[in-house]
Amino acid sequence: MDRYSGWLLLGMVFGMGGKRLWQVMEKTDDPAEMCERILSGKADFLSDSEKEKAERVSIDEAERLIERAHELGQQVVCIGDADYPKRWYELNDAPSLAFYCGDISIANDSTVIHTVGTREPSKYTLSLINVLCADLALRGFTVSCGLAEGSDTCTAETVLGREGRLLAVYPTSLDREYPKDVGELKERLAEKGLLISEYSPEYSGRMNFHRRNKLAVALASAVVITEASEDSKGLDNAVRAMDTGRPVMVVPPHLLYSKRYFGQRDLLRKGCIPIFDGSDAVRVLAERQEISAERYGLKAGVSDVHTEQKQEKIRKPIRELSGVESKIYELLKEKSPMSLDEMTAISGLSMMEVLTCVTGLELEGIVISLPGKRYELDS
Repeated sequence: MDRYSGWLLLGMVFGMGGKRLWQVMEKTDDPAEMCERILSGKADFLSDSEKEKAERVSIDEAERLIERAHELGQQVVCIGDADYPKRWYELNDAPSLAFYCGDISIANDSTVIHTVGTREPSKYTLSLINVLCADLALRGFTVSCGLAEGSDTCTAETVLGREGRLLAVYPTSLDREYPKDVGELKERLAEKGLLISEYSPEYSGRMNFHRRNKLAVALASAVVITEASEDSKGLDNAVRAMDTGRPVMVVPPHLLYSKRYFGQRDLLRKGCIPIFDGSDAVRVLAERQEISAERYGLKAGVSDVHTEQKQEKIRKPIRELSGVESKIYELLKEKSPMSLDEMTAISGLSMMEVLTCVTGLELEGIVISLPGKRYELDS
């Protein structure tokens, strides 16, 4: 029995990252020894429900699930490994084991910004996510999100589109479809970022979003709220951040008297930090002496990229465009100006894809916006 199978078996009995697991492990630091006591019936400290679970599990099943993870392209890391997420050691209920796809070193980045939004963001919020997350990615921050539909998928598309580092803590097993229709996005994330979960393959229990939030916030240097109503479940991230001494930065409400932004309003009233662009994140973390402001300054950010290209007055892209970017570029080359609705109808792309693409091209000075929310190529 190796450590991975041992920790997984114990997780089946006590829960993958529960306080009960670590209470039991005070008796020994060897998962194999604890498994042997449980499977041999010598663990007299088990509750009735734990005894029932112990009777249903086996080391063969644990080993099968570890092997299944590898078949699915997943890697496994357990507590004590050199590449185990170091910030999780701060938790009193840290995961004993985690499954991941991608670059595990991202979990130990010192400049992770965890972003929180809503499943039904306004067009304004989608637009600001495109600008803000592109700014953060270009400055060199690792951006984290929950990978839910809405704000999270917009964040993921934006960061990956800027070739930035993206981190997502999953609320269920990695082989489970969540949310729907993001299979291609998950594949891209696994190639260029990190997707991590404490749940083994074939897990079919309920998704634990509170647990997901706790683990994601623990990996972050700061939390950014892009949109939240007064009763938004996403505010749980802000509470956890404040409880652990992490700064909470809040995008000011688009409409002061719209209920969909009351969560942001209330956080700002409590003294959270307003964020307008990536320079605010640099300032906050530099003041906390967590980063060097020069390393994450404007030279690596959106502002200089935009300014330099505007000064050169270029019309031809200075880099090879992606498939979506090329499609939008050719549309605007043939007919300008065009609205987002027109580009969506003609291109066959979704509104979010068009908005993400146009915003990125605008940041690079390739596209400019005109009054009436219409766009044309810069000349």
